[in-house]
Amino acid sequence: MEIKQVKHSYLNQNGYNKNSLTKERIGTLFIYPIDFTPDDCLSCDGYSLLITDYKELFAVIGTKFNQSGDAEGTFRVPDYNISGRFLQPHVTSGIKIEAGLPNHYHTVVAFYWNYPGAAEEGRGNPDYGNHLALTTSWASECNPIYGNSATVQPPSQTVHLVIKYK
Repeated sequence: MEIKQVKHSYLNQNGYNKNSLTKERIGTLFIYPIDFTPDDCLSCDGYSLLITDYKELFAVIGTKFNQSGDAEGTFRVPDYNISGRFLQPHVTSGIKIEAGLPNHYHTVVAFYWNYPGAAEEGRGNPDYGNHLALTTSWASECNPIYGNSATVQPPSQTVHLVIKYK
């Protein structure tokens, strides 16, 4: 990809201007394969923080991760490490998508015949035999995880997420 007519040094190769709120990468998530939190980061464990103590981080994430009942003058960092949720790219960040599986139903069918010998005569012919649906049920009636999603949980690996605050 070739960059043409660069207007200033803050334009990156994709044509986006550097965000003035995150010039020091405050609010950036870092992923570690071990439980490690650098000195300039906070673990993404849903901590409630005073806005006055973390003004720069609050300027980036605001109250997006607050819960009802949080005290005024506070905000929360994301709770990614304790919620166990997968991080999924989306045009709107912060949406919580519930776990689930596609719903489906099944029917158990039995065939019976109206008179003796009809089973032999009517094999494959619906005029001779009748079918009876013994049961039809939705998987969601057995377990509420069915029907909550159009996707299935993929194999995964856990990591430790931290957010830069200074």
